[in-house]
Amino acid sequence: MCPLSTHAQPPLLWYAMVALSIRRDESAIMVWMCPHCAQPLEARESGLSCVNGHRFDRAREGYVNLLPVQHKRSKNPGDNSEMVRGRRALHQAQLYRPLAEVLCDLVATCTDASRLLDIGCGEGYYDGMLSARLPELSVYGVDIAKTAVRLAARDYPCHDYAVASSRNLPVMTSSIDLGMCIFSPVNDSEVARAVRPNGYYLEVGPAAQHLWELKTALYEQPREHSLLRRAIPGGALLQEGECHYEKQLTQTELQAVLAATPFAFRGHREKREGLREQSDFVITLGFSWRLFRLAAERDTVASGAVLGAALESTDL
Repeated sequence: MCPLSTHAQPPLLWYAMVALSIRRDESAIMVWMCPHCAQPLEARESGLSCVNGHRFDRAREGYVNLLPVQHKRSKNPGDNSEMVRGRRALHQAQLYRPLAEVLCDLVATCTDASRLLDIGCGEGYYDGMLSARLPELSVYGVDIAKTAVRLAARDYPCHDYAVASSRNLPVMTSSIDLGMCIFSPVNDSEVARAVRPNGYYLEVGPAAQHLWELKTALYEQPREHSLLRRAIPGGALLQEGECHYEKQLTQTELQAVLAATPFAFRGHREKREGLREQSDFVITLGFSWRLFRLAAERDTVASGAVLGAALESTDL
């Protein structure tokens, strides 16, 4: 089980965690890939480096930044600090725990998967649930939001986290057994490249009426979410499903939901302000998921083209 860190760690414990991180990286040599030259990244005392001399220092919290500056559209891409704090509050209130339990059940069916990559990992909530249920699982996570990755690395020091774009995953081809993406944009071709032949891909998105009560409270003409319909190159659909449940929110939890979602700045301003005065607000949470298995053999020509296209892309 991956232990949760505390916010005020004794110095000896911190150094022990750094040593654990270095040892952990030694087993991850063939997972992380240099975002500049696509060579494997090897562990060194203070971070990672490739044979061409590109170096990436490890932050104090334990993560590395594998997002080249030329791939950034803004100074601080990804979710802002307010959204990260709101999502963290939701997870601490266990509002999404039923979904996390479903994900644990699904991943547990992938009995030959030992390395999981969480694409758009956020602050690592689902990763923590997975490692508590499946302690033998090696967990890697990427997110473009540095604020979120910093929290994930601090709270789950036995996982490997990196600031990176999902469009250009800094992982070696076929190095991942199971790719997972929850409520995040993803490059399907990059998933097909990173996940090994016969590996798995688990995708989660909103069900049609996810947070429907908030939509009806904020919009004149609310629309249902579009369900997942995407196919992964070379992937066969193993199973799909949905989970739904209702939650009665306190005013604090309602504000956390608003902060963690685009509802914080969408819809009618007056209606958003009106929600700040409501309590015991009941919402529907609904999630749609699809589990794929990749083909047993990879098309080497196609996968090479995908890798080249990914490396040439600088547009996030």
